Amino acid sequence: MSEDCEITGFSPQQIARWPNVHKQLCGQLELPSISDVSEEVTLNIDEGIQAMLKTEGPNPKHLKARAGLFKHLKRTLEHRFKNATLQQFGSSQSGLSLQAGDLDLCLQFEGPIPAKALKQINRLLKQHDMEDIVMLARAKVPIIKFKDERTKIPVDISINNTLALHNTELLKRYSACDERIRHLVLAVKHWALRRDIGDAASGSFSSYAWTLLAIQALQRTQPPVAPVLQAGNERTMMEVEGTTYDLTMMEVNEAIPTKKNDQSIGELFIDFIFQYATAWPFQDHVISIRSGDHITRKSKRWKYATPRAEKAVTMEKRTRLGQHSLPVEDPFDLNHDLSRVLRPSGAMDIQEEFLKACLAIASGNRWSDIVNAKHPERFTPVEEFDLFADLRQKSAVEVATLVKENTTELEALDERLTALIDERKLNIRMSKRLRGTIEETSDLRKELKSIIRGLRPRSKQMDELQKQRDDINQRIGIPLYRINELMKDVYEQLTGEIDVFQVPSLRREEDQFAWFFELQAMHEQATIAQESHQAFIALLKEQKEAVRALKENEKEQLKHKTELIESEPMLKDLDLNFSDAMQFDKKAHKLMKVIDQRRTEVRRLRREKGRLEAWVRISSNPNPRGHARKGNKSGGKKRTKSGSADWKPRNNGPRPEDVQKRAAEGGTLSLSDLDVLLNSGGFKSVTKGQTTAKSTRRQERKKKANARNLTPHRGARSQSKKGRKD
Repeated sequence: MSEDCEITGFSPQQIARWPNVHKQLCGQLELPSISDVSEEVTLNIDEGIQAMLKTEGPNPKHLKARAGLFKHLKRTLEHRFKNATLQQFGSSQSGLSLQAGDLDLCLQFEGPIPAKALKQINRLLKQHDMEDIVMLARAKVPIIKFKDERTKIPVDISINNTLALHNTELLKRYSACDERIRHLVLAVKHWALRRDIGDAASGSFSSYAWTLLAIQALQRTQPPVAPVLQAGNERTMMEVEGTTYDLTMMEVNEAIPTKKNDQSIGELFIDFIFQYATAWPFQDHVISIRSGDHITRKSKRWKYATPRAEKAVTMEKRTRLGQHSLPVEDPFDLNHDLSRVLRPSGAMDIQEEFLKACLAIASGNRWSDIVNAKHPERFTPVEEFDLFADLRQKSAVEVATLVKENTTELEALDERLTALIDERKLNIRMSKRLRGTIEETSDLRKELKSIIRGLRPRSKQMDELQKQRDDINQRIGIPLYRINELMKDVYEQLTGEIDVFQVPSLRREEDQFAWFFELQAMHEQATIAQESHQAFIALLKEQKEAVRALKENEKEQLKHKTELIESEPMLKDLDLNFSDAMQFDKKAHKLMKVIDQRRTEVRRLRREKGRLEAWVRISSNPNPRGHARKGNKSGGKKRTKSGSADWKPRNNGPRPEDVQKRAAEGGTLSLSDLDVLLNSGGFKSVTKGQTTAKSTRRQERKKKANARNLTPHRGARSQSKKGRKD
């Protein structure tokens, strides 16, 4: 006897997985009213969300790690693809990201996308030790997912996902309208992530879809917390990737609600849960933040296709969920339903979690119970990693030995890598040269093939003609000209006038007629033999011409090969064919794989070298920056005005007065002294400064006389500028 439910068809395992949905389908579930929620529960949820925002929201350390990872990827990818730009979008840019959120990046190409771009990105990521790389090349927007080895930050890189940049800007503006919008979105994402209904790859809603659900709930509160940013009469139409979209977005200051909603974040989260759990709008409506409220399926022409989730999960074969099961409209791409990624079990999980959270809140459960991890092993906290754990117990000598060994190994690996790169370049060059020569001689080779193709059948035809001619000549034995002469003689004998006295006998005439007929037959065969001979001669001439052309062709090809060998001696023993070129290509491809491995080893050794050198610096500096010695706030020598502990006056060269004095005294002058002397007026400055002893005494006597003369007297007349001596 089957244990499946007669009403729903659920198995016991399915009933255990979705108990509340099963009860609701059976008409046995009575949902509570939001008025039944106590203030204590609301306060606890509010406090829990506030605490979660501090612990799970992005912190400076996390943001710095994301910024560093983005900078590294941007430098790597833009260096590889010269016509591309790497940009951030998604929750990390809109401010709606948790610490566990993805880093969404978009690689925008100017012009055509390079062939196998995803594979090239995949190869680059492997070279840089990224983990869990998954390519989704057949998706609507090609994407590659991976995780950074060091920070463990999950990253999604999409190709030419231009519309997502506009979606990010829209959500960024919503986030700026009211702080509670951002807080509720993060709380909803946290709840969905912990309850395992926030991963599109697993058949549930994506993080972006949960963001739209949260904003829609805030647009439906009374009064609304979130405005409708896509309203207005003036529309902004723009073409993106060949399709025209309505990208209208109001500015934040234009969208402030007239009535203020004073609900706390705890109340808003409870309202979000009850809106979807009790009303379940997906039955007849579509989530649409563009409209500010639910819109009908009929207006979108999004029929609730079968099979529905509750039926699909009971089918024996794995069944795809019907279209538009839990419809969520993209705000710009109005034909895009975000529920298309849902699987039957994922849709059932979403409904079950809404019902479970609603009942838990009404029952007075705390925030920690509501967001209790469905799979706790996935949320194991990452322990702090000590980068120098293995070095702390080692002596300075041991660390120095490790540095030396690392340097030696790195130098050897660098040399090996350089040799491999050179070898690969050589193989590529050989392949290109060989292919180039093959292409240059392609006409010659085609001509050669044509000549060779003609030689064999012509030779066969010549043999046939020769055999036919020789067979006839062997049977007849009389040349054609002699047959003609004999036929003429016999004909004259048979048709000419006959002497009545020499009438041939009947027997003789019969023999002559027989001979004539035989000559006729021989003439026909001899004619064929002659024609065969003439055809043979003509073919022989053609064959000789072909052989001569063949030799000329081979000579020309030999010339090209000689030139190739002179430029590339390694190609001496090779033929001019594509198989040899392919061998070089295969070898270059194999070398590329080895080079990638060696580059990975080089990066590992360089990181290790940096780690060792950092430890040497740290361990050799007992007083790192910021930890001053006792009695000296600066932590070192007393610093002077210049800011240096060992400051000394700057040496600006000899002083001009010292040089002039030395020159006046007849001392020796260096080149620098001469330079100073010339810059300070030359030798005139020396002679100008010299005074004789006699003139000095005269000046002193004059000063004394002037000092004794105390009577008034006229001063020295001043000279005009015109009369003043230079």
